Parts: sequence; C-alpha cells; structure tokens
Amino acid sequence: MLLVRLEPGLPGGRWAAIVPLRGHDERALVGTTGLTATDLLDRVLVAMPGTTVAPGRAWELAICDRDRLLAAVYSQTFDDRVETDVRCRECDGGAQISFSLAEWITDQRPDDAGRASRGIAAGPDEDCFYTLEDGTRFRLPTGLDQRELASLEPERARVLLLARCIVADPTHAHTVGDLSPEIHEKVEAAIAYLGPTIDEQFTVECQECGAAQEVRFDIQQYLLRALEHERRYLTREIHYLACTYGWSLTEILDLPRDERRDFVALVAAERAARRERSR
Repeated sequence: MLLVRLEPGLPGGRWAAIVPLRGHDERALVGTTGLTATDLLDRVLVAMPGTTVAPGRAWELAICDRDRLLAAVYSQTFDDRVETDVRCRECDGGAQISFSLAEWITDQRPDDAGRASRGIAAGPDEDCFYTLEDGTRFRLPTGLDQRELASLEPERARVLLLARCIVADPTHAHTVGDLSPEIHEKVEAAIAYLGPTIDEQFTVECQECGAAQEVRFDIQQYLLRALEHERRYLTREIHYLACTYGWSLTEILDLPRDERRDFVALVAAERAARRERSR
C-alpha cells in the first residue's frame, strides 16, 4: 500500500492510499481516456484512517491530484523514472526523454514567493478553497468539471469552468456572474500555478540531424498505454499459473501484479532448467 500526499485533496484530508494493481484491474482497462484513468484510480484506492479519497471518489479530485495519483500508480507498477524514445520526423535518428516523476512533482510544487506574485492570500482551507488578496474565493477544477464540460467548445468551457470554480462571497459586492475580466484572469493564473498537471510539451532535438520537434507527455495516456501494451502478456501468465499450480482464474487475477509476475518468472525458470537437463 502506498500513501500519496495531495494538494488540495478533498474536504477533511490531504492523503490517499492506493494498493498495487491486480489482474482484475488490468483486464478492466478499455482505452486511454480520462474515464478509463479515473475508473482505474477508483479500483486501486482504498479507505483507511487518515485518508479521504475512498473508492468511488476519484472524480471529485482536483485534476492535479488525479495526475499525482496516476504518477504514483505508474511508479508503483513500473518505476519512478520515465524513459521514452522519440523518433525524428526528418531522419531515421531520434532522441530520448528521461526524467523522474517524483522530481517533476516536487519541481512543480507551489511556493510562498509564487503564491505572493499571483495574489494568492490563503488556501487550501478545510473545504479545499483558496483565497486571493482581494477576497475572491475559488477551487481547482476537478474530474467532474472536466467530464461535464468536455463536449463544449473551448471558450464556452473556459467561461463555465470559471463560473464553477469561483465562489461568490456575500461580503463583497460582486457575484460570479458579474466578476470582471481582471478577476477571471487572476483566478485562471492562480489555478494554473496551484494545480499543475503532469501534461506538458517538450522540445527535443534529434541526436543525428539536430531537428527540433514538440513532444507531448501526459501521465494519463502514458500510464494507460504502458498497461495496454503489457496486458497482451496477461493471458499467457494466467495459463502458466493455472497449468502449474491449478489455481482458478479468480485466484490468479486476485494476485497483485508483481506477485503474479514473480510466480511466472519461477515457472519459466523451472521450465528452462528442465529443458536444459533433458538435452
């Protein structure tokens, strides 16, 4: 089990706990969309004292917290370090992207100087709201916001998202509907700073010809594609364990992924040793 620190978290807490993937979770994956990623989190989240993100609440998370949890799933399943090759569009060469997810998250963490320069006075409070120096209160966008506004054209979605995130304060004369464009810009800047996602464009240069190209890294798609690539081995692993130990499909799929693969490695090594002895 892995504990993950969230910011802002959910009302009442800043921690989530996730368990390792099992075969059931791998088999349930369909596609690389936000729906699939959030459903995956709901499968690995566990309720325990001191955490507030129980199974079924992943959609309530701020998008930045969802990405932190997806990064934790990737690190727990594969490795903290991301290494991927990028093929050059101009020649047969390419380049490699390599970085630590933990370092990325640390580097993005807001600090006091950054908050002050953007007029952020306080937050998150117990209800996960932030406050600007002028008293404007707001929250960060969530998976629910993203899901419900996904079908709208970008500018319409932007306006409605701000309306959802900004909280009208009865002690001030303005309301959400008549906030000035200046307030909108301040809140957008604050949201971008406080809620960084693990979704970024890299500029990489080919090691052979030097041509530059833009490459997008999105933890959601990167994790789901890695799992989708490895799922093709799952049927063979199930077959190995069923034939060797006589376990049922449910028993095998109940195993944590790493434990299942350890058993498969033992079976494969034993089979190789038998073949060697028979020569």
